[in-house]
Amino acid sequence: MRGQAAVEWIVIMGVAMLVLGVMLALNEDGYRFFQSSIRSSQAASATGQLADAADFVHSQGEGAKTRLYVFIPSATNISVETLSTGGGRISAASFNKGEFERFTTANLTGSLPNVRGSYNIDLEYDGEKVIISRSPE
Repeated sequence: MRGQAAVEWIVIMGVAMLVLGVMLALNEDGYRFFQSSIRSSQAASATGQLADAADFVHSQGEGAKTRLYVFIPSATNISVETLSTGGGRISAASFNKGEFERFTTANLTGSLPNVRGSYNIDLEYDGEKVIISRSPE
């Protein structure tokens, strides 16, 4: 009788492990999609924050400054450029999620870190363009 109980217990545990393994495998795809969606939302948020701050500094006039705390997600490269038609563009190229871009009324110059992390970013309007740079900590 003891041997039968042990065999039944092993079979039940094996089936439970199999069911658990299938459930985890199915949830992994959802988890990866969720993680990717978070990354793309963070990239879109960073471009929006930077564009809004650049427009704000530009509207305040020459000598205006602000500091912004921005999170740059992994596998994201944010670039800043002045357009030939006037104004600027801030774009974030996110791995597997395309490109997010925001346009500003101000001409832009500068660069941003391309490594995942949270950064203090300084924005300053010098009368011609908004200078975007990483703040010295």
